[in-house]
Amino acid sequence: MRPSAAPPRSSRKIRSTAGSDRVTLAEILSFLGRAGAWLADFVKDYQTLIAGLIAILAAYMTAKPVWRQLRSMSVQTAMVHREFLAERLRALDARRAALAKNLDPYSDQIHQRLMEMREIEGKLNIHWVFERAQITWSLINDLKTEGRQHRDPAPISIAFDALMDSLNRLYETLEDIHRPQSTDQSDEDHEFTDAEWADIGEKGKIADARLDGEISEFEQRWRDLKAAFETELSGLRDSLQAIDAQLTASAAKSA
Repeated sequence: MRPSAAPPRSSRKIRSTAGSDRVTLAEILSFLGRAGAWLADFVKDYQTLIAGLIAILAAYMTAKPVWRQLRSMSVQTAMVHREFLAERLRALDARRAALAKNLDPYSDQIHQRLMEMREIEGKLNIHWVFERAQITWSLINDLKTEGRQHRDPAPISIAFDALMDSLNRLYETLEDIHRPQSTDQSDEDHEFTDAEWADIGEKGKIADARLDGEISEFEQRWRDLKAAFETELSGLRDSLQAIDAQLTASAAKSA
């Protein structure tokens, strides 16, 4: 009987390789077993910490869209507020310009003409006094009408009322000065007694003496009103700059 033939070399090589694979797999399974045990021990020992970290991560993921929405709402609110302040700035600046258009020429003219009469002519021109009284009365009515169309901030409102009081006193002073010379003691409209007529003349002299002071008071009240406007306008400009800085910062964070 013939002896069995030796197996091919390739077959021996395959069996050897298969045995090597079985050893490697066992090692892997052993490592995974040890790693699993370590992981189980770690989770058991630090389960409170792990649960806390998971909770923090979940809270962050949940809150992130909310913070984004809140940031967006904050930007929208800032933009709306900015538009309101910008409109307020434009309105106040326009009101100041309208007042200056009427009051600056009036102040310059009455101051200049009074100085000319006092220092050059030596006395008041009664026709100028009468005309200036009418102009002052018309100015008072125009300012009242315009004032009713606006809701000024408190500092401006207070300064405006003080200006109107000074204009009313100036008007009354001008009226007292010209009345003795522009009115008859007895005519179809008036019938003054001698005592009343003498009182009118005395009031005219007193008014003449205080005219310069009344004009100076008016000029001071007008400067005060302009200062009140400037303070309010400056505050609005500062607020707008702060909002612009906020919007710029928000845009940089979103970029």
